[in-house]
Amino acid sequence: MAVANTLIGATQPVLTRYAAVRVDPILFCAAVTTIAAMCALPILYRRGELAMLFDRRYARWLFAMSMAGTVMTSLTMIYGMEHIDAIATVILLQTEPVYSLILSVVVVGERPSPRQLLATATILVGIGSVFWAGNAFSPMFAAMLIFITPLFWQISHVLGLRVMPPLTPVSVAGARFIFAACVFIPIFLLRSGASLSELRDPHLLMVICAIGFFVYFLSALTWYGAISRLSLSWTTALVVPGVPLISMIFATMFLGEHPTSREVTGVLIAIGGVLALVLGADPHRKLGGIIKAAEAVHQPIS
Repeated sequence: MAVANTLIGATQPVLTRYAAVRVDPILFCAAVTTIAAMCALPILYRRGELAMLFDRRYARWLFAMSMAGTVMTSLTMIYGMEHIDAIATVILLQTEPVYSLILSVVVVGERPSPRQLLATATILVGIGSVFWAGNAFSPMFAAMLIFITPLFWQISHVLGLRVMPPLTPVSVAGARFIFAACVFIPIFLLRSGASLSELRDPHLLMVICAIGFFVYFLSALTWYGAISRLSLSWTTALVVPGVPLISMIFATMFLGEHPTSREVTGVLIAIGGVLALVLGADPHRKLGGIIKAAEAVHQPIS
């Protein structure tokens, strides 16, 4: 599941960039979350798990997870990628392990080791080396939207771990998109001039469907399936380094974007920091309460 998630995740910047410059952002968010929700609903119904999403024991956590992991990240990604290309996005998204470390300090009270601090600094140096080299991250507001996206992902992962078990990965993934669609659809319909006409382009519609099914639904399903069995930090160690390299290849092949030597160097430095940050983490999922779940965000490195 972690390997599948790596391959799927590598397509996200490329497909989102393609859609970002061709479709209204709110229409994009409403369409992809609706498609993902429609994929989840029949599975949840057949498994008898649909009612659990609205159980008062879990609903607040699932709703909060959806707002952070799907609503906020969809908005930051689509509005950011209107102006930032896929390769720059790949580099900016390498901040995810940094936010993982921050959450381990804030939620658990863990004190970072010198190695963790050095690895975190290495990731930021890799991103900063590209920033200071030119205008790859311009305009700044768009770059900042992409930069903070992994923070919302990490928050949603912590919330998701809180309810797994008893909820299954299918339930958690489905909840993200069902609740998100319930937010985006009314927003889209209430906007003046709301129209689905932009989706008449068959190529664009195909990309939107691919994002909804693969990048949203299948990606979430494989991710929660992996972290329900493995520690979050170990899964991150496998997934995060592979995504940027494959994404750069896809961006070159399908979007005609060509990374500069500085961008390649920057992402390699950042990947090195990621590996140093999570290398040696225990792959086993720790169970038992919110503290145990929060500790899965980032395992201490000895």
